[in-house]
Amino acid sequence: MPKISWLLTLSFLLLAACAGQTAEITPTPEQEPTLVLSPSPTVDWFPSTPTPTRIATEAGGLPTQISEVPVTWPLTISDNFSVPSHWKETSSPTGTVAYEASALTLALPAGKTPLVSMSDHILPGDFYLELTMDVLMCSDADQYGLILWRNSTSGTFQIWFNCQGEVMAERQIGGSIGRLLHWQTARKLQPGAPASNRIAVWAEAGKLRVFVNGAEQYSLQTRSDLSGALGVIAQGSGSNAVTFSISDLLIYTP
Repeated sequence: MPKISWLLTLSFLLLAACAGQTAEITPTPEQEPTLVLSPSPTVDWFPSTPTPTRIATEAGGLPTQISEVPVTWPLTISDNFSVPSHWKETSSPTGTVAYEASALTLALPAGKTPLVSMSDHILPGDFYLELTMDVLMCSDADQYGLILWRNSTSGTFQIWFNCQGEVMAERQIGGSIGRLLHWQTARKLQPGAPASNRIAVWAEAGKLRVFVNGAEQYSLQTRSDLSGALGVIAQGSGSNAVTFSISDLLIYTP
């Protein structure tokens, strides 16, 4: 039994030693904070900017007729260029005058020779006329215009416009041409090409007045007893081809 006593004694000693020691608590590791990434602001490398709204302008916005006819005379001629017999058509190296849809077109190659088309419309001493003159192809020095009272007792009057936006007047008597008005800026005349202008001429009591898009350009002293045919004329400056057309002719007479 001494051996058993010795074993019991040893077991008591071991238990006492374990009881004397404080159990060491293993710390729970702290949880590391989770890094939450905030989204970075997106860089707009091409920021949108307000785009200005263009106001649409209608092509050919000019009226086809002067808003108010300044005379009380009756309308005696309304020519929409649908009757070819009213105007002379030509085709030559100088150029071509031909009817198009509701218009008469004058086309000139490069050169300086004038191209003329006369009508069977006879202008008396007193009249008021309107017509639309469209410039389809031109350079600044190219010109176009009206022939009034051809071969009258006071000669033939010519009203000229150019693609630079100027107006001029001259008179031809026989083979001599005299300048009645030198080139000057025409108010409200649309220059260049394409361009559309409403031209008006008012002759009354020996006074001739010229209008462009409703704006008076100048007046000339003439005579009240004139009579002669109406025509159109065009002339290039020599370097490029030129194209004009006329339409919507109205003539009022007493």
